[in-house]
Amino acid sequence: MKSILNLSVLLLGLSHLPSYSTTLDTNNYVQTHTLQGGQVDTRGKVTYLKFWATWCRYCVEEMPTLEKISKAVSDDLNVLSINIGFNQSETLVKRFMTRNHYSVATAFDHTGKLTKQFNVIGTPTHILLDEEGRELYRTALMSDELKRKLSTYMPKDFTYE
Repeated sequence: MKSILNLSVLLLGLSHLPSYSTTLDTNNYVQTHTLQGGQVDTRGKVTYLKFWATWCRYCVEEMPTLEKISKAVSDDLNVLSINIGFNQSETLVKRFMTRNHYSVATAFDHTGKLTKQFNVIGTPTHILLDEEGRELYRTALMSDELKRKLSTYMPKDFTYE
């Protein structure tokens, strides 16, 4: 019952986003600034996106793994965490990142543009894109299949534990 209530709250919370088609553009590139002051341009590079929120328990539980992945990946993979911006502020997200010593590149989706572009309807959402912005894989949680797909870009001795 509690999980149904959590899902209902999440979906209700995302209802502020404009409606959109479920068809993804074949070139889903991300060009944005990060909260750390950098810029991200995913054109021409395989990209791992994680959409999340600080109030999402699963998102917060997965953050140490995301941080570990971001520090270990090869130059062949972009890793970008995208805070969906709903019931969040840049200040809150920066404080969360600082308090937990996370340095993974993080964008704050002020307008919901990226959330809409990638048809994200809940958090967490993990998306793997190829070099041309085509979606290779999508999952709600850090699945074993996602880990297998990411392992191509990780050092041979990398472990998720």
